[in-house]
Amino acid sequence: MATLSDLHRRLSANDVRYALHFAGHPRLTRRPELLATMLADAQSILTDVKTLKPGTDRQAITQSAQRQADLYTSERQAIVQLQAQMGPMAREASRLGTRANLVFHRYARHFAGQNRGSRDSTYLRDIISELGIVHAQMQAILADQDIDGLRADIEVVDGRIVQFRTETAQIAAAQTEAAPDEQAGAMANVANNLFNQYKVHFAGLPRVSRRPELLVRLIEALETVRERMTALQTQGLHDTHNAANIGIVEARLQAWTQELAAIRAERQTASFTSMVKNLATAADAELESYGQHFAGQSRRTRDLGKLAEILDRLDEVERQMTRLDEVQDDADNALHLSVVRDAMTMYQNEYDEIAKVQGKAG
Repeated sequence: MATLSDLHRRLSANDVRYALHFAGHPRLTRRPELLATMLADAQSILTDVKTLKPGTDRQAITQSAQRQADLYTSERQAIVQLQAQMGPMAREASRLGTRANLVFHRYARHFAGQNRGSRDSTYLRDIISELGIVHAQMQAILADQDIDGLRADIEVVDGRIVQFRTETAQIAAAQTEAAPDEQAGAMANVANNLFNQYKVHFAGLPRVSRRPELLVRLIEALETVRERMTALQTQGLHDTHNAANIGIVEARLQAWTQELAAIRAERQTASFTSMVKNLATAADAELESYGQHFAGQSRRTRDLGKLAEILDRLDEVERQMTRLDEVQDDADNALHLSVVRDAMTMYQNEYDEIAKVQGKAG
């Protein structure tokens, strides 16, 4: 026999799933089969509510379950109809729009309003490269089918690429055209930025779910920092902090190079199925962290830095799942990838709302 608390829990679970996977998302990319499952649960609640003990107030439960059933029925019909009308190419174009927005938000978190002297230009070049991939895939779809809104999306991506390339040049100028002591300080800030990226993405985390290309980028960026620090010293800068920082950077480079070899070794022995499972586990850890630290909490007291780290790690998971999806059709990976993208969209919106409340919006 169903209990009142159990029915409330099931209603709440449906509301959470709807908010995560459907509210605010384009219907073209939604999964009607998930709504069918949720509809079946709402209808089951309508049946189970009749088994509650006599005297229990059934009206509120009945009304909520009926509201869900009506909503899921109408929404599923709208999704199925739109997807049949627009076709698979339009669905893929919409997904690419979502991916572009994920990259845009990555830029906003790490570069918008930040001191250029402290920024990692290799990170921005990586963002540009990822947008270039999305742009090429959009162009390929457009060459095959003139989908409504796709040209506008391509123009937006074009504009962001131009903007980010300009920003890359401005970062380089900020770090190289100042006085030698200011350049040394800028390099120390860049090094600290790189150290933090390593901490967020690698320290204490399972190697098999780490992306080697990210660590390669961090190593190359830190090597450039070392070269600039050393060049300043050779050119006559006498700064004990700069000399000490060179030693710190060299030690980190040695440790990171060893870690890169270890990551590659573990991933080389991992099967496709194992990679899918490990990436899903990594994603679940971030979803759990969000639920623990942000869901239902006051936005005024939330730590934007922690949410940025959750999003950054999910970014890495999403990129790897996307690559797996391009290599091989796998139902489990496709499902996990859909969940990750939906979660990232929701978390990015929450990030922006927290920033507004805390007066940190750019």
